[in-house]
Amino acid sequence: MGNCLKCFQSSSAAPTLPTTSSPAPNNANSSSCQAATNLVNCYDIVGPNSNERCAIYDRPRETDELLSNRTSLNKPANNCDTKRNSFKSLGLLNGSAPTMSEIITTAVKESMEVSHQTLNKLFDVYKDPDDEDMILTDGIERLCNDLNYQPDEFAILVLAWCLDASQMCRFTKTEFIDGLHKMRADTIASIRLRLEQTIEMLKVDAEMFKQLYRFTFRFGLEPDQRVLSLEMAIDLWKLVFTVQTPDLFSNWVNFLEKHPNIRRIPKDTWNMYLNFTEQCDIENYDDTEAWPSLFDDFVEYEKNRKLDVPAVHRDDDNNNDDPLQSHVKSGVS
Repeated sequence: MGNCLKCFQSSSAAPTLPTTSSPAPNNANSSSCQAATNLVNCYDIVGPNSNERCAIYDRPRETDELLSNRTSLNKPANNCDTKRNSFKSLGLLNGSAPTMSEIITTAVKESMEVSHQTLNKLFDVYKDPDDEDMILTDGIERLCNDLNYQPDEFAILVLAWCLDASQMCRFTKTEFIDGLHKMRADTIASIRLRLEQTIEMLKVDAEMFKQLYRFTFRFGLEPDQRVLSLEMAIDLWKLVFTVQTPDLFSNWVNFLEKHPNIRRIPKDTWNMYLNFTEQCDIENYDDTEAWPSLFDDFVEYEKNRKLDVPAVHRDDDNNNDDPLQSHVKSGVS
């Protein structure tokens, strides 16, 4: 986000996202075809091409390794819908999810081809007058306006992900042209169409959403930084969970905001929070498992809040310096 926080701060009202609808099928023979066409009419998921596999998306292993031997919680809480566990993933092959590059590059089958000349002309419309290889804040705001989105809407985060943008409030010429070429979009109308289609896929594909979620942490980092400020992390959590809001998410944000000694969110805490939201069982939470201690504090805070007893936040390193050391506990709470 750099110094341009305004571009991606969450607005007070959640944006209205486009949805698709499907007419009722005329006969039984066409029902399955109609259902498939409803969501991914232009996205035909095929097997990923190993030669085109994209290495730019960070797939951190540390979180998955920590969770690989975990046992699931005993019983979901009442009314706790483990939404992402029940999603039907689109395009999962051999148990692994395609990256955004694979989805865009190998999954979109269109007769229409885009030319670099057309994409260069589109880039020139928004490029910065003082840096001709960049689209900066003013250009991004004009692009958002032409797309009929606000800069802080979920769709613009999705666009940044599709372009594999390395920094907030900036698209390089390479990111813009190569990203749109993979999206098969070279006009404002086709960019918006691709974004709408991608958002619909994110609603039902848990692994695809996980790729976006992990990208969001990297996207929000300041240059040469490895952790997010708490303010930035809260803004990005609100943004990335626009389409699917986890249970107890407002309680989580309230907990963070009420503890000013929590100042930073490391990568492991960010990644594991998505797994934590899938469990979402306060009553059966096991604090001896490999969760960051911040989650222990949140669960304790929630239990005490229900009993109207003020929760005491523990400092991980006992020096009130950084309460967010995302270590694996040794079984002692």
